[in-house]
Amino acid sequence: MAIATKKKPPAAKSVKAPAVAKKTPGKKPPSKKHDPLDDVEEPERSSPSLAEVDAEALEFIAAIDRFKKENGRPFPSWSEILLIVRRLGYKRA
Repeated sequence: MAIATKKKPPAAKSVKAPAVAKKTPGKKPPSKKHDPLDDVEEPERSSPSLAEVDAEALEFIAAIDRFKKENGRPFPSWSEILLIVRRLGYKRA
């Protein structure tokens, strides 16, 4: 009779995590290549400059801001915006 012997599985190798560079406040990691276009600031595209906004639009914006301050509302509802527009004198044609 032959006795079956079990072999031990090979010991698992420990895997080290890759080294991570420590971040030091105030220091930037060295960049591969400097792009001069990175130094140019792009203008805000979400709002036009005041020179491009006509007087009626500025009056409307001021009325909205005044309503928000007077009523403590950061975002007026559509009904409230209609009220503001009517107070400015606009009527349906």
